[in-house]
Amino acid sequence: MKNRLTLSLLALLTACPYFTHLQAQKVFKVKAGEFPDKVIPYADRYQFSQFTTGKAEFIGGQISQARFNYNYIGGHVLFVDAKLDTLEIIDKALLKSITIGDKSYRFDKRFGYAEVLSSYSRTMLGKREVLARIGTEKGGPYGISYTASSVTTYRSYSSDQAQTSKKLNTNAEGVFTYRTAHYLIDNNNRFYIPTAGSIRRLYPANRKQIDQYLHDNPVNFGKEQDLARLLDYCDKISK
Repeated sequence: MKNRLTLSLLALLTACPYFTHLQAQKVFKVKAGEFPDKVIPYADRYQFSQFTTGKAEFIGGQISQARFNYNYIGGHVLFVDAKLDTLEIIDKALLKSITIGDKSYRFDKRFGYAEVLSSYSRTMLGKREVLARIGTEKGGPYGISYTASSVTTYRSYSSDQAQTSKKLNTNAEGVFTYRTAHYLIDNNNRFYIPTAGSIRRLYPANRKQIDQYLHDNPVNFGKEQDLARLLDYCDKISK
């Protein structure tokens, strides 16, 4: 009887991709009064295992080299100086790009930093991944925002100062997990939320062909593979 129950449970888990997804998704619980960046392990807070050599390029052509890392809590790109203090770039309005190792990032004042996944003739496909607070153990819902308008900018960033790392002041544990948003980034570093309308705006001479493609090949604008496939097509017909 026990073996039958075990086999039945395994079959159910295999046939239920949603449950499997939940099992694979990392979730972090932070108690009231604790700092998220003290509780969540370093390897889960940062994209790179250590601060990595990179460069920040500004609109005027200036280039600054440093050791950078991407922090999922708040979605910041941070760097360390000669004293090993952890800092954040404050001149983001003049920032053209940041390169860390073989990865590149763009910044938008509304949406924050996004990693460039692929480049096309008229746009880039970007991804912003953050550790978002999704609720509490009591199930209280919290809004998830991918905008940067609520993020405080500090001349020098530290875990004690960061708005995203303040102590939790709720009566229940905070629940954090990874959330991803995709953006289209034009050649002037302007961000667009992926929609049929934004695609038409980026490829205005090919609107009819794009409409026909979307009719014949339905696109999930929240799915990276669908977006890449659509942008490959738009690049092909725009040449």
